Amino acid sequence: MRKRKMLTLVAMGAVTIGGLAVAPLTFAAEAPRNGCADVQVLGARGTTERPGFGVLLGPLADRITDDLPQTVRATAVDYPASFNYTASVRQGVRDLTAKVASTSASCPDTQFVLMGYSQGADVVGDAIAGGLETGNVAAVLLFGDPTFTAGEPFNVTNGNRSGVFPRGRGRLAAVADRTQSFCNRNDRFCQGGTSLAAHLDYAKNIAGATAFTAERVS
Repeated sequence: MRKRKMLTLVAMGAVTIGGLAVAPLTFAAEAPRNGCADVQVLGARGTTERPGFGVLLGPLADRITDDLPQTVRATAVDYPASFNYTASVRQGVRDLTAKVASTSASCPDTQFVLMGYSQGADVVGDAIAGGLETGNVAAVLLFGDPTFTAGEPFNVTNGNRSGVFPRGRGRLAAVADRTQSFCNRNDRFCQGGTSLAAHLDYAKNIAGATAFTAERVS
């Protein structure tokens, strides 16, 4: 159902801004090369964006790295971010889950910041709802999430509708106090609206998302 509905939306003129320059797949600033960072940022880009963080999460990862006093390592989730939506999301969930497990095993004190844009937000949410270990997750940042559900306490929005694939209330309760989900009014995906421009307009939230992350990282 998700795949069929997403293909319909693509036919209507969706989805993102592929072909633009993006951040590299992995980068580190201040984090020790062969040691454990205080904070591990994991980001899942939007549909059709090239491998890396994408045009939104790249600048956000840079801002978090620059602003936090802790050592930070940032790594992109390795997944297709393709129109083969269901399979793509599942691959993203597997990679994100594996990265959290691997880092936790070798660096038990490292805190995680999980962030996703568009399809990438779906990846992050599915991983959490599917049982991802969240004990060391300090912050979750979602933008334009197709699974956005109206009425959740962590929503940051000027709209009152749910997304095209509403997740349902309470599915992210384990991290509700550590989450912000940004969704613009009439966003084609997180509000089931008609505006692609609204879906592309989240750079304005980078400062707020960074401040929230700084508050949540102890």
